[in-house]
Amino acid sequence: MNFCDLAIVLKNAQLRENDRIVTIYTRFHGKLDIVFKSVRVSKGKLKALSELFVWGDYRLFLKKEGAIPICTGGEILSVFPSVRADIKKMFLVYYFCEIISRLTPLNQPNEEKYDLMLSALRNLDAHKEVSVWMRPAFALRFMELAGSGFQETAVGIDSRIWKVLHKGTWREVNSLERNDLAMNYIDELIRKFMGEHLNYKLKTEEFL
Repeated sequence: MNFCDLAIVLKNAQLRENDRIVTIYTRFHGKLDIVFKSVRVSKGKLKALSELFVWGDYRLFLKKEGAIPICTGGEILSVFPSVRADIKKMFLVYYFCEIISRLTPLNQPNEEKYDLMLSALRNLDAHKEVSVWMRPAFALRFMELAGSGFQETAVGIDSRIWKVLHKGTWREVNSLERNDLAMNYIDELIRKFMGEHLNYKLKTEEFL
């Protein structure tokens, strides 16, 4: 069976000598593990499509009784060059990718999660400065989409901050003034959530 989908690369790993197994989050099929054949050789044509946080239109083939699709082609839509040129932005995207990869089951479509990741990447790519609120805003929104968020919970911080972090545009998130007390409170909520669902600390936290 051949099919196509828009997707963002979350992680990749070596498979055998020249292949890669790549985790992507697709618009219509959710999180998928897919195989890229011969992309580790010097003339590997699809190597660019298998790189981290590439956004592309992927052509995939799944054998009748196969478990993992094979990438047969596609088109890169963006590599988010501003993100790749800024180490702080890159670590933030690694954090986003780890959250989605660790907390999302395979083959469970959720277009809102796809839209969240894509909009976050576009926001980071479009702005020189990274808002300190973007990390908690992404995590809180993902937690809501995962069905275990705190949006309706009464918390001891400014209600406007809480509302913007959950429902505001990225421009509104970027315009929030720094508030260390509120941020520390929210970070603790997020850590507790991740600890309960993962039983260990996210690897990317130490770089943020």
